[in-house]
Formats: sequence, structure tokens, C-alpha cells
Amino acid sequence: MMRLLKWIFLLPVQLLLVLLHGAVEALRFLRLAFAIQTGNVGDQAAPPVDRASCSVVIVSWNGRDLLEESLPPLLRALTRAGGSHEVVVVDNGSDDGTVEWLAQRYPQVRLVALQDNLGFGEGNNRGVRAASRDIVVLLNNDMIVAEDFLRPLLEAFEDPALFAVSSQIEFPPEQRREETGNTRGRFRRGYFHLEHAPFRQAHYSRRRLPVLWAGGGASAFNRSRFLQLGGFSSIFSPCYLEDTDLSYRAWRRGWTVQVAAQSRVLHKHRSTSARRFPPQQLRALIEERKLWYLWKNFQFRRLLPHFLWYPIDLPEGFGMGRYIWSLRKLPAVLALRLREPRRAVDDATLEDWTWHPVRFLNHFLPDRRPNAAGGRLKLLVVSAYLPHLGTHGGAGRVFQLMSRAALRHEVTLICFTEGRDEERFLQQARDCCRRVLGVPRNDCQPLSLFPYEPFEEFNSRAFRNALADLLAEEDFHIAHFEWTQMALYRDLLPSGAVKILTEIEVNYAAHQTLVKVERNWLRKIRGYYNSLQTLYREVELCRLVDRVVCVTNQDRGYLEGFVEPDRLTVINTGVDPDEFRYEEQGVEPDTIVFVGAFRHSPNVDAMVYFCNDIFPLILRERPQTRLYIVGSSPTREILELATNPRITVTGFVHDIRTYYRIAQVVVVPLRTGVGIRGKILEGWAVGRATVATPLACQGLRTCHGENIVIADEPERFAMWTLALLGNPDFCRRLGEAGRQTVERHYDWNSLADQVCSLYQELAQENE
Repeated sequence: MMRLLKWIFLLPVQLLLVLLHGAVEALRFLRLAFAIQTGNVGDQAAPPVDRASCSVVIVSWNGRDLLEESLPPLLRALTRAGGSHEVVVVDNGSDDGTVEWLAQRYPQVRLVALQDNLGFGEGNNRGVRAASRDIVVLLNNDMIVAEDFLRPLLEAFEDPALFAVSSQIEFPPEQRREETGNTRGRFRRGYFHLEHAPFRQAHYSRRRLPVLWAGGGASAFNRSRFLQLGGFSSIFSPCYLEDTDLSYRAWRRGWTVQVAAQSRVLHKHRSTSARRFPPQQLRALIEERKLWYLWKNFQFRRLLPHFLWYPIDLPEGFGMGRYIWSLRKLPAVLALRLREPRRAVDDATLEDWTWHPVRFLNHFLPDRRPNAAGGRLKLLVVSAYLPHLGTHGGAGRVFQLMSRAALRHEVTLICFTEGRDEERFLQQARDCCRRVLGVPRNDCQPLSLFPYEPFEEFNSRAFRNALADLLAEEDFHIAHFEWTQMALYRDLLPSGAVKILTEIEVNYAAHQTLVKVERNWLRKIRGYYNSLQTLYREVELCRLVDRVVCVTNQDRGYLEGFVEPDRLTVINTGVDPDEFRYEEQGVEPDTIVFVGAFRHSPNVDAMVYFCNDIFPLILRERPQTRLYIVGSSPTREILELATNPRITVTGFVHDIRTYYRIAQVVVVPLRTGVGIRGKILEGWAVGRATVATPLACQGLRTCHGENIVIADEPERFAMWTLALLGNPDFCRRLGEAGRQTVERHYDWNSLADQVCSLYQELAQENE
């Protein structure tokens, strides 16, 4: 209730702020439209700076004791770095004998003695103007530098767009680390949160990454650009937010602000400011300056929610009276806002760059590529499912090809995981990959008003953040997206990386097969709409990658009318002939087996169809026949089929080969879906006779009566199954022919050769 009353009371003030900012925005638009320049405009073509030397500026007020501790390690660090450096101490009207002590003890230090305490900002401005080097390092007097802190800062200025680079800030062990140097900010309900974030591995592997601001107490600046911007703004005097404001003004001109993790300083936090302001006053001082920073700099559309929500969320210790008092600087803030030039970087982009540095890297280094040492490529596999053997045909395909590619190249895997049940399979991937990152699939976001699998179920903010962090750490020659929906994340990759997408199943074509067998007209119409929606998204994603891998020629044909033919490649699904060994022994007469993972809806439809329409015809002729339904995650519909005493639903089994070997006939009665059916290949490899629908045989080298029996209608499917059950010799001949087909065309080793050849081809084209 109190918050609502505050909001009502301050509503006129907020409306006034909106009107004033709107008016200033309109005037600024007119000024820029007529090219009336009243402020400085950044020059991205500035001459290169001399990186061999720098000026170190330290502002101090009654800090002789702090300088006694900080100057010796600083001078040692400058000597170690080599070059012609200078130290400038700006004394802000001290009365503790600092001036006399410096002149006597450190005559090599240049002294700028001020009569009065002009505050942090103006003190540093005076020091920068007095400095003589191209690079100026600003240090608080309570910063203890590491001996090697300087070189990473100076090296950063090899980047011609750099404005400033900050050191990593550490705290004494007994103090809570309130600063790190990795600065960023974010709007939430109109309040702008500033923070120092922990350093990640990417900060060390990249050397430098973007930050929102370079702290004025431990950062190096391009002196020319510092002066061009007018230095620290006087409205923030005596202290706080000057560096945040200055860095923002540099960003908006297209100059970058970064942090170098290898440069380290130790901060005895607020040793000077704590002497001048009590804690409560410091908090209030920071909050009002944060308001001036927002009102002065941020885009009008970003400020609107701030004006709406801020009175409700006034920070603790910053009441309405202090908020009203902060308006005293509004005229100066708006005058400065009016003078700012056009933006090169907007607020949302800057926020995105500092929270997700891979976006920054992609913007400034779009063509980056890693070294291919010894011809080994760095491959990134981005998979919708955990690649593994045992439960999932598509996941098995990805694992078989990925594990073989890992023998020749360096493979990193990032994939979704789905609960603890998959933990036992993670080791399979870890055994062949250099690095494996699994992200639980539990926070997916809709992409449309009418959410529909497969895209919404894989649109995850957590996955996007994990992939962004990975790509901020290292670069890859090739990113291989397994399953169409994973191409949703292709925008995180730089243009220098090759992007491949495997259409393990052409989704829109698979949905069309569902429409054909649907009998309910309402669901049929809905299914047709779903197939069109899927077609639109699928084709869009296929067009955004460099190459699309299809698993059959038929699947390629589904896409040829929408994607350039030369960007489509066919690499079949295969089988491991050594793992699925050919064996004539172990067959149990009158045994039928179906193998499939039942999270895949075509498998559910196939077994319900077989048990309702085909199996009764078989039992009528051979009542002793037994059907085994083998596969993980059986649905309620599948489990209910086991009420028939001649049907066994096994659920997950550790070794599906056991059931293939007892089968006299393997059945694949699929009516929906597209792509290669691995269950046919597995049955062939073991040497078992197979009966399948024409749809199930698409893309395979099948020949009716020679290596398989193809039947469509229930009566014909039952007739051919009965013919095989009654003729073991016929079964054996089909099984032998199927095994030969596998050995000639579907060995994973030869298919992996095709994948690796594709990698090499695309990597060479991209050089």
C-alpha cells in the first residue's frame, strides 16, 4: 500500500520528467537532422597510440599513508614493464603533508598540487591534461598493483576502436569482494542495476571482453579520446558514476570499453571516500548519481518504463525527499543530453554485449577462426538430444558419426539432457569428446501464439546462455547442428564458422504423413496447419546454414524446391556390422519383434496400427505367434497392448540385440514419419527377415522379395508375415541378403568418411 501511495504522490513528477525528456529528444532530433553540431563527435579513425609507455595518474586527498603503500609496487611494476613511463600524482588540497613527502621521497613523480579538493572527477581531468603520454592509467591511491599488471593494459590498445581497458580488481582476503572490474548493468522494472560480475574462463582465453564501464580507479584510457569527450562530467562531483557515464559516452560513439583479466590490482575499498562520507550518505549519493546517469544518457524509449516503475521501487535509504532533491541537477542533465551526437551503439546492444560477450566478438571479429593444428579441425556438435547408444535411433546416429569424427578432429558437444535417466549415457560422449556440456531441457519458451513442437520445445534461454558462454571462450571451424530445431541457435556463431544442419527427419514432410492417416477432420485440419507452420520455420532455418545434410534422397527431394540444391547433401544412417553380428542361431519360431523408442510418435502409431489391424489376422492363422514390443519410454497406449497375452511390452532393455536374435521376423509397419529407419538396418545386420511398409523403406536399398518384404495394406502385411513364419528357409535367404546390403552400403565407418570429407571440403572453402 505504501508503494502505491508513493507512486500516486510522485506521478506528477514522473509525467513532468517524461514531457521534459520528450521535448529534449525532439530538439535533439531536429539538431541532428540539420547537422548542427554543438558537441564532440567521436573519431573512429584516430591515429594509433604509442603502446610503449603510459602516464599513471593518481588522485589523492589526505592519502599519504595509502601512497606509502601503493607507490613502491607501482614503480616496480613500471620498471618491470619497460618503456618510458611517468607517474603523475594530483594532490586534491591535502593537509597531511602529502606534497612535501612526495617531493622529498619520490622526486621522480610529477606532482599536480591543487589548492582545494576538486573531487575525483575533476582531479583526474587535471591529471590527464597534465599527462604527456598517449595512454593514461588512472589509479586510486588505495590500489596495490601486481608486478605484471601493466602489459595487458598496454597491449589492449592494439585495438584501434578501444577507448579504455580495466584491470581485474581483487580485495584483501578478509574483505567481501565488492568489485571485480567485470562491469555490466540491466534494467528490471525501470530500475537500472549495476554490478561487478565474476570472471569466467572466457575472460582468460580471450584476454579481453567488453564491460559497461572502466572503473576510474584501475583502468587505462586513450588520452586523446578522453579529452575529446571532455573527461569526467562535473555533474557527478565529488565522486561516483563519473567513469560509468564517461564509458557510456565512449560506447555510444562506437569506441569500446573492455576488461583485461590478466591485469590485476588489489583494492582497499573506499579507503578515501569512507573518510569523507558516512555509509548512508554514500548510498544515497550513488543512487542520485545513477539517476542522473540514466536521464542524461539512455534512449527515451528505455526511460519510459523507468519513469513508470521507479517510484514503486525506490531503493532502501533513498526516500521520496532524496528523490525530489535529486531533481536539482535536471536542467544540467538535460542540457548535456541535448548536446550528445548520434549513437553508434544503442542501449539494448550494449547491454547484450556485456551480458553475452559472444555478440560483441561476432560484431567486431566476425571472421575469427581457430588454428587447425595438424589438420585437425575444431568441431562443435549442437544436438537436441544426448548422443548415445541404446535408446534413441537419432541419438545413436549422431553418436556413431560424432565418435568416429572425434578420432580425426577435436569435438566439443553441447546438447540438451532430460533427467537423471540420461546420466548413465553421458560417459559415452565424454569418452570421445574433448568437452561435453549438457543443459537440462526445462525452461523452453514459445516462439508463436500457437506453440507447436518441435521448435518451441527446444527454444531455451538456459541453452542459449550456455552456448553463448562456450562460444565466448573458444572458436570452432565448424558448428554441426543435429536436428532442425537446433539451428535456432546459429545466430550465436560468427560468420567465420561453417554451419551445417542435419535434417534427421524433414519435419514438415513427417507431419504431412500424420495428416494422411488422421481420421478426425478437426485434427486433420489442425495437423495440416501444423505442417505448414513447420514448413515455414524449417525452410527458414535451412536457408540460414551453409550446408544441409539429409539422410535420404527422398528427404533431399522434400527440400529441393525451397533450398538451393548445391547446399543439400545426403549422408545415410547406418549400422555397426561388428556390434550387430550376423547369427543364424537363437531364432525362436513364431516370434515377431518390433524395436523403437516410443517418444517418437511414428513408433507409437505403428504398433497401435499393427496390434489392432494386422496382428489379429496373424493370430487367426498361427495362434502360437508371440509379439515383442521393445523400446524405451512406452506410452500408455503401448502399455495397454500388453493386455493381450501374446504381446510383451519390454520397455527399456540394455541390449536390443537379444530380441533381434530371437526374432523370426522383424516388423516395421510405419505409416508416418520420414527418414531412414535404423531398425531395418539393425534387423538386416543380425540377419533377420523383415517385413516393412513402403514408407518405412524410403531411402533404403530395398528390393521386395530379395532382401526384404514390402507390404502396405493390413491383409498383405499379415499374409507376408505368415509366409515368413511358415518358411524358415525364406527367412534365412532374406536375412543373408539384408546382411550383405548392410556391409556394402550402411557401415558407419564409410558414412563417417563421408561426414569427415564434408567437414574438410567446407573448411577449405571457408579459408
